[in-house]
Amino acid sequence: MNNHQVATSTSCAPPYNLSRRAEKKAKRKAIKAEKKRQMLEEYMLDNVINENTITAERQRSTSTLAYVGGKACRARLAREDNDKNVATFHLGLSNNSNDYEHSQHRAQGAAPILSEIQPEHVDVVKYLEEKEQELRIDARGMHMKDRMVVKVDNHGSMETFKQQVDDDGDEHDEKHILDFSKARARGIVSLALVDTLTSTASLSTTILHLNLSRNELWDISAEAFAPLSSTLITLDISRNWFEALPEAIESLRHLKELRATHNLLKPNATNSLRLDTLSNMKHLEVIDIRFNQKCGNQSLLELMQSTLNDKVIVKMTVTYPPPLNTSNTYESDRVGATPAVRDATLLRSQLEPWSTMALRRRLVSDFGQEFTPAGRSWADEDITRGQVMNRLLACYQEEAKDEQNQPNCDRDENGRLIVHVSGQKLDEIICDKLLHTLKEVWASSSTTCNRERPSVCANNYMILSSPSIFDPTSQKAAKAAGKLKRHQALWDIAFEALYSVDPLFASQYTAVAVTHNFIGSPHIDKQNCGPFYGLSLGNFEEGGNIMVECSARVVASVNTKSSLAQVDGRFPHWVSPYNHTTEERYSLIYYRTEGHIDQIGPAVFKIPKVLL
Repeated sequence: MNNHQVATSTSCAPPYNLSRRAEKKAKRKAIKAEKKRQMLEEYMLDNVINENTITAERQRSTSTLAYVGGKACRARLAREDNDKNVATFHLGLSNNSNDYEHSQHRAQGAAPILSEIQPEHVDVVKYLEEKEQELRIDARGMHMKDRMVVKVDNHGSMETFKQQVDDDGDEHDEKHILDFSKARARGIVSLALVDTLTSTASLSTTILHLNLSRNELWDISAEAFAPLSSTLITLDISRNWFEALPEAIESLRHLKELRATHNLLKPNATNSLRLDTLSNMKHLEVIDIRFNQKCGNQSLLELMQSTLNDKVIVKMTVTYPPPLNTSNTYESDRVGATPAVRDATLLRSQLEPWSTMALRRRLVSDFGQEFTPAGRSWADEDITRGQVMNRLLACYQEEAKDEQNQPNCDRDENGRLIVHVSGQKLDEIICDKLLHTLKEVWASSSTTCNRERPSVCANNYMILSSPSIFDPTSQKAAKAAGKLKRHQALWDIAFEALYSVDPLFASQYTAVAVTHNFIGSPHIDKQNCGPFYGLSLGNFEEGGNIMVECSARVVASVNTKSSLAQVDGRFPHWVSPYNHTTEERYSLIYYRTEGHIDQIGPAVFKIPKVLL
């Protein structure tokens, strides 16, 4: 039956039947909503988390500096601040461009900045950095005593001086360019701003190219492009904070090229990519949305290609499904679709969680590799992730050969120093109660449906979240409350274990990941607002430690067996091999995804030991 037939048959139904069905449906919804409300109320009465602390943490997050955390977080906080102050545009966020670049954003994977570290962690950071420096000097010489300075923009991306050129290879005529890039601008572009910019150009000059890249803009007012609507052919809004393409592009009737790389575009949001608008732009030839993390799906690329004119070239960084490997494994962009299928003992798998930009920075900063063998800068984004990874692995291999004759301390096969950290031992009674609950209550009733994080390898993986982090009226809150009620005994004893070691963190964490036989899986916890606490239990004898990369040449092995240890999961981490076929390993990971965002500091929080 086609759609027309369905519509016809429905319209012929007696109206009173429709009313009766609607009435029954409304009653069912009301009953369901009431059950959710009651379930949530019951949980809130019995909840062991200190709600006042959670509320205080939320309030503190709004007052924290808007520059703490990743790009998306900084953008969100800046918008909130903008809404409060009713400001639309800011220029000159800092008088010193170098201070601005390095104080507003800490590049992912960069060394900790001691001035930002909590006093109680400074000694750990100094120790780890001294070890890294010793290894770097041994491998690269005294000229690498200090990491090479990597110049980055306010988004943490390496600077590149490659000039933008037209498709035919000719550079834009400077007389027709309005360049507002790197102006330290934040907010919404208004008509008044564009009027000011165009008035600075010669009245006899026609503006063909507008460059608003490398700022912190998140929208453009509808009338802003009025002075340029009949002339502009190139618009560059790359490296900003746009979550959607600005509606104002509709007025640019002669636009040929739209560059929107390195933004926060979200294709799932309603009409965020303005496909209807783009399809009606008769002169459009190129749209570039590469390096937008959410825009990496092959199906999205196919949708855009089918919706837009056949002559429009769509540039997108496709990450899912992962690109097929080339004949040379090392030249492929990624190996393995997820951490679950990667061999955690391989260096490549342990480096894979880092972004391509972090790998570029490591090549320059930690290994002194400013240029490719062909003389190109590693900052050039035309050099693929596979090429960057290939060169980085070669650098490690060179150093590993040099270290073969120096077996004076614990090193891995790649020449990296392994340091050892032990967590704080738990009371045996608490461990026994917790292990009994995990084995007899949780694991015995678990099925494959408890593999709630399929990107990592584990027999069972379950997340218990506090409903307090959700909107109380939402379905997520009701679902979380119901799930927690079913596993209340496990939640309570888990809380008791952490409270005995760190009462403050016990009042702040928002979720617990419960796993059974977690294997390998190098990954980064990108949603975490700070460090986590890890605990493991079971009959495993050797291995099963949490491995975490502290720096380019230092890896920590953290023993969490019957112990609680703090680790910053925003560094790559994985579980060292153990005999998972005959032994059992249960683990609890306590973490926080709401509230104040802690600066990334040391990967571990105790001064480690080096085994000779």
